[in-house]
Amino acid sequence: MSDAQSTWHLDGGRALTLAAGAEARRLSVARGRVWLTLSGTTDQPAEDTWLEAGQAVALAPGQVAVLEGWPAADFELLVPPTAVASRPARAGRRFLLGGALLSR
Repeated sequence: MSDAQSTWHLDGGRALTLAAGAEARRLSVARGRVWLTLSGTTDQPAEDTWLEAGQAVALAPGQVAVLEGWPAADFELLVPPTAVASRPARAGRRFLLGGALLSR
């Protein structure tokens, strides 16, 4: 993985299993071509598909994906930000900023 771009590289002839996640994710191919197998359910069988550079697929919560670069590929696995319940500001709340404790 490249820290600067959050892009993963997959060499040809190597398979990678993306374990099931608790949240929906998006797999996006940045370069090359990927052979992708998505896990199935009792109602829908496993599915194989090809993804080219610029294409993406949504992974449902709990879905496993196995991918292989043909011949090699770069991809991103995107996870949407978790919604945080907004809380009203409270008087007397304290914050830690640069090692100093601030009071409101």
